[in-house]
Amino acid sequence: MAERIEIIDWENAELPITVQAELLSLNRSSLYYKPVAPSPEEVYIKHRIDEIYTQYPFYGSRRITAVLNAEGLVINRKAVQRI
Repeated sequence: MAERIEIIDWENAELPITVQAELLSLNRSSLYYKPVAPSPEEVYIKHRIDEIYTQYPFYGSRRITAVLNAEGLVINRKAVQRI
């Protein structure tokens, strides 16, 4: 898919993006999507949750949330579950 996206010619006035995407069997929305890298804070929280869970595998999301809040990180239980 990445190779097909690179083939797209954005400057070609004769062949619109819609037609190019159709010929390459691509969705147009995938052409415009640019992934966003996670923030350093989010990466830190993920690593910290992993460390806590590795050390205490019997802790649930509520207990991990309590530990993180005690450490000064403001995070709710649903965010911990999602991560």
